[in-house]
Amino acid sequence: MKKTLLLSLALSVGLLAGAQQRNLSNIRKAEVRPIDQGINHINETSVQSTYTGGEIYNRSGDLLKTNIASSSNVYGIFSYEQRVVSAQPEAGMVFFGNRAGGPLGATGNDIKVAWGANESATWSNYLITPETGFNFRYPSTVVYNPAGNTNPANMVAIVSGPFTDAAGWKGQFFGSVKLDGQNKNITYQNNEPNIYINHLNIGLNVTKNGHAHVASQRLNGTSTSYLSTGWEVLNGAFNAETSQFDWEPIVQVQPALLEDGRIDASSLVFSPDGSVGYLLGTAVDADPDYSPYGLEWPVVYKTTDNGETWEKTEPFNFSEINTFKENLYPTRADLDLVVPRWYNKWVGGNRNNGATVDIHGNLHIAGIVRSTNSVHPDSLSYFYTEEPVLIFDVFMNGDGTWNAIFVDSVRTEVVDDTNPFGMGWDQRIQMSRTSDGSKVFVTWGDTDPATWGINFETNQQPDVFTWGYDVTSNLYTMPVNVTALTEYWGENFWLHVSDMVIQDGSKYHIPVTTSVPGATQDNPLTHQYLSGVYFDESDFILLGSNKTEKPAARLQVSQNYPNPFNGSAEVVVSLVSPAGVSLKVYNLLGQNVLEVAERSLGTGSHILSINASSLKSGVYSYVVTAGNERVTKKMIVK
Repeated sequence: MKKTLLLSLALSVGLLAGAQQRNLSNIRKAEVRPIDQGINHINETSVQSTYTGGEIYNRSGDLLKTNIASSSNVYGIFSYEQRVVSAQPEAGMVFFGNRAGGPLGATGNDIKVAWGANESATWSNYLITPETGFNFRYPSTVVYNPAGNTNPANMVAIVSGPFTDAAGWKGQFFGSVKLDGQNKNITYQNNEPNIYINHLNIGLNVTKNGHAHVASQRLNGTSTSYLSTGWEVLNGAFNAETSQFDWEPIVQVQPALLEDGRIDASSLVFSPDGSVGYLLGTAVDADPDYSPYGLEWPVVYKTTDNGETWEKTEPFNFSEINTFKENLYPTRADLDLVVPRWYNKWVGGNRNNGATVDIHGNLHIAGIVRSTNSVHPDSLSYFYTEEPVLIFDVFMNGDGTWNAIFVDSVRTEVVDDTNPFGMGWDQRIQMSRTSDGSKVFVTWGDTDPATWGINFETNQQPDVFTWGYDVTSNLYTMPVNVTALTEYWGENFWLHVSDMVIQDGSKYHIPVTTSVPGATQDNPLTHQYLSGVYFDESDFILLGSNKTEKPAARLQVSQNYPNPFNGSAEVVVSLVSPAGVSLKVYNLLGQNVLEVAERSLGTGSHILSINASSLKSGVYSYVVTAGNERVTKKMIVK
């Protein structure tokens, strides 16, 4: 079917996000989704089997999918706040942990941890069973490698999450066990009577210094009436004598928020060396300095003592970021004012943010940021109908200010709960980084109408997209659709991505898993490792606009004129000193499709012509290089 569809595609269909003409005339209203959407499932059917797994699912070029685990149903891995995939870059190992069941073994009350070398089709696994009367639900898992260890059997799996009994939600579990099955130590902590939900599985991580951290969002009350009382953070430290983790008392973090304390898209991330960590979500802060327009912005807390204490970061007005001014729509009341809004609570499908911490200890948040039509409180739920939906990497500069880089356009809307599967999903935006934090990556799933056809308005045939940014050189990559037109085209559901990438020479491998869903949300599903997802050092070609590392203004490049255009367009290049100048055009897949050969130009302004008669309609980027400087602009061929 894919080959037939490929032959019949009108590949000239372009995505016109970023067009220069903005339509401000149409608006629509979005409905606020419940805060606990889709998470209150406690007694799903468990399916048991003895299949060991490890077979190759299919092959296409550099990409390879391998069956590594399965679940009784989708509830064990559907949450984006869980940590399902992790990696140990120094050992070249990838790990996957999930609530088990289904065709590859165990029951839905167990946790299975699988591991293998990066790019390998051979995986091992270990089953963690709960104590009698307890059922694991929504688990997060990571693996710690003690200093100097090279034997996977001596690595330590860390697990956390909620547990149930026959009556319903009971409390939280947390603990560790060596991958050889020794030194198992799991704690089961009962909820207080007034807790409705308190799932201890947000952002589970372990740092190089042997400190583990995980968070929960606490909802007090009942399923019909509840109040968010902020976050709770659990911290642990590796004990080399016992090969277990010693856990500290729960730390409560209670921000003062409006909207009954509602928090969306929570994350917990730490720097490469563990010296700094961030706990964050999107919310309406009660402090007018922190939320000057009364709408949902990141609420961020920081720790420098391994999570024992948390302090709120300084307020910042995100409307001051030039990248937002260049890409988002202004308010109707003031066309000089652009007010960004994080798009988390307005729709189903669990809209989320990815997060990581770079080499400088600065927080990065990758997610969908949209324009505010009006800053009046009665109009905050209205959006521009014609506005493109955009992903940004929004990051700290280290001096109390923030900046942002445009990553890519979101091509389709979320799949809601009315689809035959019975549960919706979104782009599942996630972030990874290198071991030292010098490069950060954004990975997400989306359906591209440019290849599937313009009738795909929702994300029903998701591909894997990824993008990378070098925070030391300020260079970033083109966004790349990894799976388009391959054997895995449009079959990448329930995407999960490791928080760490594995470097192999000049390649940066991003560990990714997807799942093969059953007919409905209650059927078993198989989880697959997708190897072959990587960037090469040579892919970092585009120059960002980081405030702290501004390039010398020796090269200036105009927007192509006209834009949009067909046929030819002109670009004005201005130099303060003679240089060799070239121009390259890239499509949305990051492929170089057109080039103006390098020529020596003198001081002053020069016109470069782009002959796009051979290009299909769509959005492209052109990169002008002069010496060691690069300037990137977008253009639209119609």
